[in-house]
Parts: sequence; C-alpha cells; structure tokens
Amino acid sequence: MKFGCRLAISLIIFLFERQNLVHAATLREATTVTCSEGHTETVDLRSTERLAGASGEARLERNGRSTDIEVEIRAMRPASLFGGDYNTYVLWIVSPDRQMVNLGELLLEGNRSRIHSTTRLTTFAILITAEPHYLASTPSAFVVLENKPNKRSSRIQHPVVEGVYNFQRSNLDDVKEAKGKVHTEVKQAFTAFRLAERAGAADFATYELRLAGRSLDETLHLSHTGIHRNELEAQARHTVRLAVAAQHLAQDRTERSIREVTGNSSRY
Repeated sequence: MKFGCRLAISLIIFLFERQNLVHAATLREATTVTCSEGHTETVDLRSTERLAGASGEARLERNGRSTDIEVEIRAMRPASLFGGDYNTYVLWIVSPDRQMVNLGELLLEGNRSRIHSTTRLTTFAILITAEPHYLASTPSAFVVLENKPNKRSSRIQHPVVEGVYNFQRSNLDDVKEAKGKVHTEVKQAFTAFRLAERAGAADFATYELRLAGRSLDETLHLSHTGIHRNELEAQARHTVRLAVAAQHLAQDRTERSIREVTGNSSRY
C-alpha cells in the first residue's frame, strides 16, 4: 500500500511537471475598445517595453453581425530576435469574458505589416504578441503592441503564457530592423515540433508526433532544394498543424492521466 501510494505521488508529480510546461499562465490587464453598429473607429496601438518605438493603428468598422478589423503596424523588428522559441507575431482580440481569438499572423515586410480580419465581437482588447508559431492558442507574455484606451474603455484581465517559452532577450532595444520580407516558416515548424516534444507527445501522442516528425523532415529537406517559396511555406505550415495537434493531444491525455491517478491515489 505504501509503495503504491509513493508510486502514485511520483507519477502525479511527473504528470504535473509535464502539464506545467504548456499550461503556465499569468493574468495580464488590458483595456477594451467598442465599435458600434454603423460606425468606423480608428484605434491607436501603443508599444510596450518589449518593442519600444513600434506603433500602429487598427481601423474598426461594424456592419451587421461582424466587425471588420484592419491593422497596420510600423517600426517593427523580427520576433526571432527575441531568440529561443519566438519566431513571429500574432494579432489577438480578447473579449470581456476572456475569450481569446487568434486573428492571424503578421508577416513583416521590412519593419511593417498589415492584416485584415473579422470578428462577431463588438467590444474587445487588441494585442499583438511574439509567438513560437502562427497557431498559438493563448497569447504569450511578450506583448509588443496593444490598443490605447478611450472614453468607453473598460479594464479586463486575461491569461498569457509565461515561463514556458525560451528566449534570449526580453526586449528588442537597439536591434536592427529587417530589410525585405521576413521568412520564419521553417523555424516555426521546428519550434512547434520541439514544443510538442516538451509537452510529452513522445509518451502521450506517439503516433501524432511521428507524423509531425516526418513532415518536419520533409520541410527541412525542401528548404535545401531551392523549391518555390510558396510550396515550402505550405509544407512548413502543415508541419506546424501536425505538431500542434500532437501537443494538444498530449496535454489532454496528461490531464486525463492526472485525474485518473489522483482518483486512484485517494484509495490508498
């Protein structure tokens, strides 16, 4: 009985460590903007200490049951210069009830980028964060731009991933901007696979991780063949999708194992 209890405790500790690698989060405060029916709003985006000097604006237009969002940013630096797991930028909106929506990847052309998207929300906070890949499901703590508050703003809190991703720099002061289009698709694929491994996919999503690994091998092969950039990008993004699927499955199975082991350990 004592041995079984010790074994259960050891397994719980192991599983919690796996879980914390992908679930560590902290709350961050943001302010909302609101776009009413038939109105157009232009919202300034202000930089944070992560990327001082960056700027941008979001043009919001509410038509019917959707809000059009067009974002343009300037004076940016490549996210990969943070080092470690960071590779690209993602546009987010966060609702007052903490619904976090990834609206897409911001691809840099030099120091600028533009993106257009839509949402059914009318009130939300706008964030731009550095992320490991374009399919991030929760904003990282590396927020580089956020909307400025206005008279109708309210404060909300939302989770950000912190203490999970590796990095070498906490801000991009005194680094050079890029010239031309910034390509990070291959590194995103590699990082997504590495994050799946760190989430325990080798143990809890073996088949899915194997598929992602084969796709990564193909991505790396294509990157050395001089293939057309569009084909390489498509293959890399496919790898990210497979790796993220493996990571999420590993997370789900880890959580299920924790519940099962916790339930069984209570019997000792």
